[in-house]
Amino acid sequence: MLNKDWRIMALVKGKTIKVLAVCGAGMGTCAFIKTNVQNALKQHGIQAIVDVEVAANISNTTIRRCDVIFTSKNIAEGKLAGIAKSGEVPVIALLNIMSKQEYNEKIEKILLPMFTD
Repeated sequence: MLNKDWRIMALVKGKTIKVLAVCGAGMGTCAFIKTNVQNALKQHGIQAIVDVEVAANISNTTIRRCDVIFTSKNIAEGKLAGIAKSGEVPVIALLNIMSKQEYNEKIEKILLPMFTD
């Protein structure tokens, strides 16, 4: 899920971005998403700081400190639906958090076009 009308934001190539990996319970899922996001971003030459957060703890302050959110489709359409609709920050929903191919596809399709020189 990604609201195409989210705030106009350009990420600058070579500048470190802030990513938030969001899960439901804060156990292993957040760490798994974080590791896969870090690896996929590194493959694309994107420098990132990836933090983790439980969906229930997301606040306006949390949102303001990140450039993009990676989470499962269920959380994106549930707990984070309002954030995705508001367009404050892009919410990248993953159908299969274990699929490295999906991380790469979402980064190529959604995140890379956000970068400027």
